[in-house]
Amino acid sequence: MVKTFITITLLLVVLFGCSYSVYSNTYPHLKKVRIAAFENRSASFEIGENIFSGLNLQFRNDGRLKPVTQDPDCLLEGVILSFDENIHSYDVNNKIQDYRLTLVMSINFTDLSKNETIWENRALSLSQTYAVGQSGTSKNKSREEATDALIKDLFNTIIQNSLERW
Repeated sequence: MVKTFITITLLLVVLFGCSYSVYSNTYPHLKKVRIAAFENRSASFEIGENIFSGLNLQFRNDGRLKPVTQDPDCLLEGVILSFDENIHSYDVNNKIQDYRLTLVMSINFTDLSKNETIWENRALSLSQTYAVGQSGTSKNKSREEATDALIKDLFNTIIQNSLERW
């Protein structure tokens, strides 16, 4: 009797556990997103393409919204206002140790089925640092790693302020 109870309890836990998701979606009717090419007002010509392709990859990997070009439920669009690289820190010999990348964007996430803005930020600023050499203290060891981390931060900011809004 006890074995049967334990077996049934474990089976129920497994079955209900499989249906649980750590993701939430405040807008369950949204299934497809179109990511518009970002207008790039920065001096870095490649950052627009990097953000566009990086966000497409992040949305595909996340799975809540499928990136599409036709018949989207929602639209993500924005303007890259600036993308700057500045010295972040020096070592004891007064040599550059770390750089800081700062991305400033105007971004808009729109529900096309209801024709309403879900989230908008006209001056979103995100930063990441990267190490110049072995003496650097940043977790990112290259400019490319820092750029990828910025794009991931951008994606997480978009999701947290739109789909996961409480």
